[in-house]
Amino acid sequence: MKFPRLIAAAVLTAALSVPVPAALGVEPAQDTSDVTDVAADTGAVSAPANPGVNAPGAGTVMDSRPASHPVAQMSSATGARATTFTYGSTRSDGVATPVTGTVFEPQRPWTGKGERPTIVFAPGTRGQGDQCAPSRSGSQVGNLALGPAGQPTLNMNYEYPFFQQAAEHGIRVVVTDYIGLGTPGHHSYVNNIEQAHAVLDAARAGLTLSGAPLTSPVGFAGYSQGGGAAAAAAEYAALYAPELNIKGTYAGAPPADLLAVMNAVDGSSIVHVLGYAINGFAERSPEFYNAIIPQFNERGIHFLRSAADACIGDSMATWGFTRTSQLTKTGESFAHLVSREPAAARLLEEQKLGKHPVTGPILVANSPTDDLIPYEQARTMAGQYCRMGSAVQFEAAPAVTFINGTGLGHAGPMMTSVPRGLDYLMARFNDVPAPTNCL
Repeated sequence: MKFPRLIAAAVLTAALSVPVPAALGVEPAQDTSDVTDVAADTGAVSAPANPGVNAPGAGTVMDSRPASHPVAQMSSATGARATTFTYGSTRSDGVATPVTGTVFEPQRPWTGKGERPTIVFAPGTRGQGDQCAPSRSGSQVGNLALGPAGQPTLNMNYEYPFFQQAAEHGIRVVVTDYIGLGTPGHHSYVNNIEQAHAVLDAARAGLTLSGAPLTSPVGFAGYSQGGGAAAAAAEYAALYAPELNIKGTYAGAPPADLLAVMNAVDGSSIVHVLGYAINGFAERSPEFYNAIIPQFNERGIHFLRSAADACIGDSMATWGFTRTSQLTKTGESFAHLVSREPAAARLLEEQKLGKHPVTGPILVANSPTDDLIPYEQARTMAGQYCRMGSAVQFEAAPAVTFINGTGLGHAGPMMTSVPRGLDYLMARFNDVPAPTNCL
């Protein structure tokens, strides 16, 4: 059964809520026949800590409580019992840390093959303030909340419709809040090692909380930040959580090369997310902090401090379309600054995706007109997985042309790409052989 193609204007509006000119045009999806014609740089770089080492208590449930969510408020036939929980995970430096998340246990039975499957959904960008965590959104797709300083912030859970679709098919959904989002410390935004740990431990804890066998089929899914986290989880699963029965992964618009993404995001509607990333890396790495933070001017320091308490909606409203060259003492962009500082450049290199074979097959999708997550860096990641023997399907998501930098060229394809990813996982749960365009 196919997931319906969600025509949900509200989702798109919530994802990118800034005024923009009308679309200039919509082009048909491109057919990519293979993904082997990519850059040959596959050399592995050691991570800050061994990603295969679990901190004590990683994947264990620490507490749980009923949650009120739109998916849970549906009819008994299509809804799900929502439970918010805290579980243990591992930071990139090997330190144990708590993470929060939500399990949606469907009321509808699973009618496919075998045990009820679980999709661990890695959310797209929510923000860095604790109030932005998906589990704290209340019962609405988007809601206003107060930040630590009493400032209004806009939390947008624009992926709820996708959770609903999975629940209607009897699929269990686990959603992680990521490390530091709703728990102590800065959210380690686009730290792929920590995002992998958060997703993998969410799978372990979600299965335990639901009383499901630990051998139950699991899939990973995410778009944008979530696409990178899903791919990272598939990369690190063999090292960090080899016991999981991973049937497949959908990685939509993954930020696989952070330097390339940094250049694309600079001056865009969501430029403030670079503050989320710098805050997280600076907190985890003294070398990164000492190399980068002293080079921000007064406005740049304000940019970082405000990012620490912001959700994506208010980030766009207050800092949208800022050029990062206005925030450094030298007038350099963030990308140029990071590139010339060895400690910072090394950290971003360590975060690149495509360095390890993925567990299970993977669908990677990116639009050729994505104005925030460059198409070629996602294609390169897919090609590297191919070379390592993974079963990879790379697809060009529909090309949607808007004025560059608004982010709508990134958000628009999500409307068809995510349902396509859920269809892909449904087929893997039913043991349909995975397609591949690796040569």
